[in-house]
Amino acid sequence: MPHTKDFVINAPAARSFPGLPEREGLEQFQASLLARMAASDNESMRSRRLAVAMGEHCYLVPLAQAGEIVPLSGLAITPVPATRDWFRGLLNIRGSLIGLADLMGLAGAVPQEIGRSSHVLLLAHGLAPQCGLLVSRVLGLRDITEMTQISKNYDVEIPLLGLAGRYKDSGGQQWDELDLSLLSHDSRFLQIGR
Repeated sequence: MPHTKDFVINAPAARSFPGLPEREGLEQFQASLLARMAASDNESMRSRRLAVAMGEHCYLVPLAQAGEIVPLSGLAITPVPATRDWFRGLLNIRGSLIGLADLMGLAGAVPQEIGRSSHVLLLAHGLAPQCGLLVSRVLGLRDITEMTQISKNYDVEIPLLGLAGRYKDSGGQQWDELDLSLLSHDSRFLQIGR
């Protein structure tokens, strides 16, 4: 009998490991860990921005509002008659027709030139799934918590629709944040016909 008792006590399933929860609390520990990881991902998602350039200006787009980034090289832009100059035309991206808008042209600035580094930023499905924005370059990801908000006055050189904030990073680069949900509800953006 003492040997059986020793065996049970020394069995790996019955051992108590420092720092690990007891067996009955394991499910709660796992659920808590998953919740903390999800909260961390949500916080990261809220503070991270897609950084793009339109012309010579730098912009930040919330990741939740960005759908996909597609290189423009190799895609044919089909012009659409009787549309505004800033509406560049239609693209066929994997069988879906996507309208291509140039926000710089919409703001009255010089339209963006299309080059090797040009991309299409597709809006998230909840905003405008068949719409893409022309961007000159994709600059990666930035964390807005590492920047300083410098102005809430939008007296900018190019007044893009959907401006939501202005920031400066540690290197002194100025970034304007775009709220694509504001943009997708603006009548000036929605009216592509002349």
